[in-house]
Parts: sequence; C-alpha cells; structure tokens
Amino acid sequence: MQDLFDSNLKAQLETLLQDRFTALCEAIGQQVPFSGLRISPPLAEWETQYFLLGLEENLFAVDEQGWVTSILLESSGEAEAPPASYRLFSQEPPRLLRENVCQLATAARLILERGWLKQHIVLQPSRREHRATADSFDLLVRSLADEILISVEIKRSRLELEKLIADLRACSRRGAHTHGDCGFPQNHPRHEFCVSNRPTYLWAVAPDGEICLAVKCEDNSLDLEPLNSLPQRSFLELA
Repeated sequence: MQDLFDSNLKAQLETLLQDRFTALCEAIGQQVPFSGLRISPPLAEWETQYFLLGLEENLFAVDEQGWVTSILLESSGEAEAPPASYRLFSQEPPRLLRENVCQLATAARLILERGWLKQHIVLQPSRREHRATADSFDLLVRSLADEILISVEIKRSRLELEKLIADLRACSRRGAHTHGDCGFPQNHPRHEFCVSNRPTYLWAVAPDGEICLAVKCEDNSLDLEPLNSLPQRSFLELA
C-alpha cells in the first residue's frame, strides 16, 4: 500500500512538471519534445513528498510556466524592486533545472521535518562572483541574528556531493587563489562562498544522498569535519 501511495505521489509531481513544461514551451514558441519532459535523475521519494508538502503548506507556489514565488525568497528590501526570480525551467533550450526541484524540496524538509521556522530559511540569488550557473540560488539557514548557521548545497547525485567535498578540500590546501587560477573551477565558487560567509555547517544534498560537515574557517582555508547527520535545530540555536 505504501509503495502504491509513493507511486501516486511521484506521478502527481511528474504530471505537474510536465504540464508546466508544456505551457512554457508553448509560451516561448518552442515545440515540446516528442518524449516529453526529461527528469534526470528521477525524482526521489523524499523529494516528491516534501516538494508536494511545500506546495500544500504554501511555502512556495509554481505558476503555469514554472516560475516560483515563495515566502522563502529573500526580499530586496526595496518596495519598488521586483522580487527575486526563481524558475524550474531554463528557456534556451527549454529543460528542467533539476537541482531547483531538489532545492525547494530540501527547503520544505528543513521546515516540516527538521523543525526550522520559515524566517530561518532563505532562498537568495547567488552572488555573481560565486555563481556556478546563471540560475544559481543559495539555500541558507540563518539565525534570527542573521548569521549563517547552515549553507545548503544541492547537487544532482551522491557522486557530485563527494566531488564537491574533495574540491573544497583541494581549494583549501591550495590557499588563496582566483577562480581563473583554480584546478577545480566548478566548485571553486562554493569555496569562496564558505570563506566569505563562514557558515557553521555545510549540508550537501542530492536526490540519492546527503553529506554534513562542520565548517571552521581560517584565512582562506576550510577545515571540514564529517558528521553523521545535520545537528538538530535545538543544538544549533544553543551553540
């Protein structure tokens, strides 16, 4: 019965994404691929559960063309400034931004499973110099005093999580250097982000796995201590 329930949820989310993708293609005058929307890697059970719960609990909403509005998106603080844009699909070419689906599910999981409050969770555009892609958003857990407690990094697979950690360690051993002079350019922006913002923890999440590390920063070096799991909110708030 549980397997049937999970299968129905997955089909529900896949249908939602397919419908939004079709509407986007029609709006920009692109033909929908014969095979439909490609979701790769496939949706994990936990992703499906928390993405749909996030919609149900109004943590975020997805319009007909895949644009996301959310109370978790960082405000610019300027009344006339447009809200930060967050989307599930790129337009050139039309495709699913797979990590954004995982990121929204992770944000909902932090609130609905881990007990963080909505005001602790922030989706904010990555700083231009720290961006891995043009659509990058940082998912952060901030204290009420606006300190970054947890930097959440989303990847497509467990293998990419392991490469992220290996690259961060390599950047730290190298010492101060620029993005253009780095042998690990894909993840160098994440190293710069951690050095600049000094989060207490790094939580790296993919559909098929997660890695948590305690972070200590000294100059341009990161000391990354592996942990069994992300500490509870009560521990972090008392720390």
